[in-house]
Amino acid sequence: MIYVIIAIGGYTRLTNSGLSIVTWQPVSGIIPPLTEDQWQAEFDIYKQFPEFQIVNPDLTLVGFKQIFWIEYVHRLAGRLVALVFLLPFLYFLFRGYLTRRIIVRLAAVFVLGGVQGLLGWYMVKSGLINNPSVSQYRLTAHLSLAVILYSYVLWLSVSLFGFHALEKHPSLPSIRRLAVVCIGLVALMQLSGGFMAGTHAGFVINTFPDMNGKWVPDLLFSLSPLWRNLFENVITIQFFHRWMAVATVLAIAVLWLQRFRIKSKSVRLGIDTAFLAALMQFSLGVSTLLSQVEISIAIAHQSGFVLLLSVLIILIRATLPTNLHSSNSVI
Repeated sequence: MIYVIIAIGGYTRLTNSGLSIVTWQPVSGIIPPLTEDQWQAEFDIYKQFPEFQIVNPDLTLVGFKQIFWIEYVHRLAGRLVALVFLLPFLYFLFRGYLTRRIIVRLAAVFVLGGVQGLLGWYMVKSGLINNPSVSQYRLTAHLSLAVILYSYVLWLSVSLFGFHALEKHPSLPSIRRLAVVCIGLVALMQLSGGFMAGTHAGFVINTFPDMNGKWVPDLLFSLSPLWRNLFENVITIQFFHRWMAVATVLAIAVLWLQRFRIKSKSVRLGIDTAFLAALMQFSLGVSTLLSQVEISIAIAHQSGFVLLLSVLIILIRATLPTNLHSSNSVI
């Protein structure tokens, strides 16, 4: 469900629907407008904010309903995840099925989910003041926390399943370390991807492998101080994202070469899958650029990143020593 929400969030961003609901009502907001009068009232509230006044002054009620429903589904999905997690958690808790260690970790999941909801509204607020566009810093933080939450839940899940290599091998620790490096590169790529989305940098240059005929584009470091270019200069953001993608694929290719040193079928399968996921993700990234950020391709690109991250997390879990595969010692 978190995986799906990340994809829905990307679709919400790409369709510019995120500022259609200008209030945050965690409980009463579950019920959408049901009558034409309610819809008109909601639309009238939307008209008071910069997005309508500057970007969408010709928007009709019909058009407003379209963007409203996209953001509504995004928020509703977040509420559903909270319920799907909380109700079984409370049941298992009161029945005494959970150890103290697992209770702490599951409670951390719930807290992270709550913080994610608050951070989402904090992000939306940044686009309701003067500039009708959310802060790229807040958007990247919102996306990053969603990815952290997803990764933590996945780690807990595979830990409880006890997934691991079927036999020990002296190469497993080095493979694990290399996989951790790959995850670090994927994390940097995700951060730069957040700033790509937050600044619409994907629309600026749509050629590959060069950037409008140049390998080092003009205005690459035109902002001062220098650090601002990484977060606010659309040329630099896209340049960095491209080369982070190349570095990530190369690192995973090096990881793939290690598969020939081991016999564990589960680990070899994990490495093969990671390499295929990296190639697919890179191809989708290039396609996103060349298509000038066509929505379906861009959503597949974002979802592919989460798939690549998932495979690497499971691979690291699979290379842990078997004596650590106890729910009391690992998760």
